[in-house]
Amino acid sequence: MRTAALVVFAVLAGPAFAAATGRVVGPDGAPIAGAEVCESVEGAPEHCVTADSGGVYRMEKPSRASLVVRASGFVAKTVDAAPLSAPVELRRAAVLLVTVVDAVTGQPLSSGRVMIGAPSGKRVGDSVPFNRAGVRISTLDPGPVFVRVVASGYQPGGPVPVDLVEGAERSVRVPMTKSDGTSH
Repeated sequence: MRTAALVVFAVLAGPAFAAATGRVVGPDGAPIAGAEVCESVEGAPEHCVTADSGGVYRMEKPSRASLVVRASGFVAKTVDAAPLSAPVELRRAAVLLVTVVDAVTGQPLSSGRVMIGAPSGKRVGDSVPFNRAGVRISTLDPGPVFVRVVASGYQPGGPVPVDLVEGAERSVRVPMTKSDGTSH
């Protein structure tokens, strides 16, 4: 009897579904073709599937209880790794264009990293590299943030406050001062 109970428990404790399925849509209900549905397992590469032209995805035998649904221009969302009957609706993201320039010459800097922080001081995501054109970040949650920048040979730039709006692009220019205080 005890062995039978253990076998039943082992079966019930395993994954509830063989596949995670669903449909990814935007706020208007239109499918988001190319949306990624991903699972991360520590010590292994991220495993993702791509939604088809109808926004439909299928991940066979996920090893996690939850998955992340993401698409450029939208805020990522965590969902259950199961067959979902209701569509997964992604909100439009706020977009931020950061341009980094020399404070004296006004010329764009060629490289460095941009960090986005919440008013609480917590960093939002990973730092991202910029080039002479700056960097465009297209998957941010709307709301207030602070932009900080680091570049070799320059004092840290920022924090520059920006209020991000859903579905809108904001631009910010961050002037940087040479570490030794000179312009060249």
